[in-house]
Amino acid sequence: MDTLKNVDSRMRFLEAELVRLSDAYYKQNRPLVSDAEYDKLYDELLQLETKYPELKSITSPTSGISSDLDTFLTEGEHSVPVLSLDKAYSAEEVKAFITRCRKECGDGVSFTLEEKIDGLSLVLYYENGHLARGLTRGNGHIGNDVTISARRIKSIPQKLTKNINIAVRGEVYMRNSEFERINKTLSEPYSNARNLASGVLRRIDKKDTASPLPVDIFIYEGWADEMSEIKEHPEMLDLLKNLGFRTNPNVYNCTEDNIEELIAECTKKRTTLDYDIDGLVLKLNNLKSREVMGHTGHHPRWAIAYKFESPTLKSKVLSIDVSVGRTGRITPVATLEPVTLLGATITKATLHNSDYINTLELAVGDEVSVSRRGDVIPAVEEVLEKNTLGNKTYKLPDICPVCGAPLKEKGANLFCVNPECPSRLEGEIIYFISKDCMDADGVGPAVIADLISWGWVKDYTDLYFIDYPKVFNTEKNGVMVPHRGYGEKKINIIKNAIQKTKEKPFSRVLASVGIEGIALSTAEKLIGAGIDSFDKLIEIAKNNDIEALVKIDEIGEITARNIIEAFKSPTLLYKINRLKEAGLHTATLDSDNEMISNALAGQSWCVTGSIMGYKNPDLALEEVKKRGARVVSGVSKKTTHLLVGSAPGSKLQKATGFGTTLVKDTEYAEFLRKADEGITE
Repeated sequence: MDTLKNVDSRMRFLEAELVRLSDAYYKQNRPLVSDAEYDKLYDELLQLETKYPELKSITSPTSGISSDLDTFLTEGEHSVPVLSLDKAYSAEEVKAFITRCRKECGDGVSFTLEEKIDGLSLVLYYENGHLARGLTRGNGHIGNDVTISARRIKSIPQKLTKNINIAVRGEVYMRNSEFERINKTLSEPYSNARNLASGVLRRIDKKDTASPLPVDIFIYEGWADEMSEIKEHPEMLDLLKNLGFRTNPNVYNCTEDNIEELIAECTKKRTTLDYDIDGLVLKLNNLKSREVMGHTGHHPRWAIAYKFESPTLKSKVLSIDVSVGRTGRITPVATLEPVTLLGATITKATLHNSDYINTLELAVGDEVSVSRRGDVIPAVEEVLEKNTLGNKTYKLPDICPVCGAPLKEKGANLFCVNPECPSRLEGEIIYFISKDCMDADGVGPAVIADLISWGWVKDYTDLYFIDYPKVFNTEKNGVMVPHRGYGEKKINIIKNAIQKTKEKPFSRVLASVGIEGIALSTAEKLIGAGIDSFDKLIEIAKNNDIEALVKIDEIGEITARNIIEAFKSPTLLYKINRLKEAGLHTATLDSDNEMISNALAGQSWCVTGSIMGYKNPDLALEEVKKRGARVVSGVSKKTTHLLVGSAPGSKLQKATGFGTTLVKDTEYAEFLRKADEGITE
């Protein structure tokens, strides 16, 4: 029987793993596993929490929806519920949902089946018929403000046919034909259209507010006072269309009798669509019945998503090769006879580790079934026919195929522990400059590979100490000429991109240096807990102060030990010193926490809406904190001041009711000036 200690350890691992995978999917647009694999971990955690409720964490991923908040974009508060969906993987589970709804709401209820667009959720808010703001789903309560991008999407009306206040929710997606066209031009191609669409929407360009973005949207839900007379979901869709919104025409009346037929029909039809769908959504039609069913903190109980099974095709394993990642992890990869599946030609598939290979009893030459898990990740599902060449089950090597160092087993995986392994070093550099880390736009893997092969770069710190014009030229017949593909314009782009990374905050630098367990969200939590410099982390490592780390939310003992081990490494300490020398931020700026005066002591401030001059509204309140004020996250009777920006949320209404002093963002600088000069009103 599992001991409570083992159960607690497993639950903490599942929580951390789900957060990591969710961040990769929603924030980094780079899914690491299929939806089914994520759901398996989620369901395991849910079952353990049900069995051991005393061990459930208040920050458990099961207590809310996954967040796609990007901390480098302005945030806004939702005034409507933006929940996720419960999932089903068979027609039987969908039928059970129908039975459950009828049991609670009566036999007369009806249902609608819609396509589940594989895109990015967006909520649009209209005031008097005019588009006021657009927010991503975020964490369900707070979303990123992408109004500027929303105004550039052709299928989003700027003005409705009626002057009403309404909030609508839809799915932003990119057509597959458009995805293929754009993806060919990128130095770092995206794995699917959804991830590219997300990247396009979040890349806010304040200079370009006119040219259309290459994405579309389907609107499928709305909330407005004028909708009080609407009783059924089809009526809502008609209203949305009449207001000027684009809705999906593929909507079906669904019953318990025709659900299997509809699923089969839609599954067949998906291959003919020019956009991706990863399932179907079954909704209870009657809006009053929806209120009866209610919702959890994660999903409405009146709707369910049916997830498609990944189709498979037959292929053959031509070879099995081993790659070495930046952490030293050894990953076997199968080279396959090319097969085209869901619009993508598959020639390679990861085999994960030796356990996976042994379970399949896989060998070179075997006939196998291949899928795209979650419609994204190529995978070998099973061996259909063994090879006739006499090849036995593939066995991973005992030494690193790149540097020849002995491999070390950690759990189910093998690792190259040589920190000087060329493959590890290249992976670390590519990770460091990637979009989700230091974001050196224009410096891709091909550029890094060239710099390494020419001998100019051995680790990511070297990027700051090389003479770029000299590096990208070579001597021929006594004359310096550019390397092929590297003209003056491209060299300047690379040089400027590296130089610009010096402006990145410490949180980005910390998340980029390649410490296992420290992604951007973890870096921000460390900084929020006062561990806001490399020096403080080095001191914690010297003292083996695990407790200083594990007391921080979402940092477990394993991650804490990884961090301490990393900051004892002479290699990492050398790199940190080099980054300091190069002028990167290796600590949060002292000015961020510097007290100016006590001019606002005794005041309690909150913020709502998008604040002019600040990407993140919360950063604006750092100014009142420097003057002695207290900052709170929610408005109450004790809140003395509310900073109000564009597209404010429900906090404004609450503050007005309490008589809270309102300070507009356009008046904020003047308010602070008067406070500094001792002027009171």
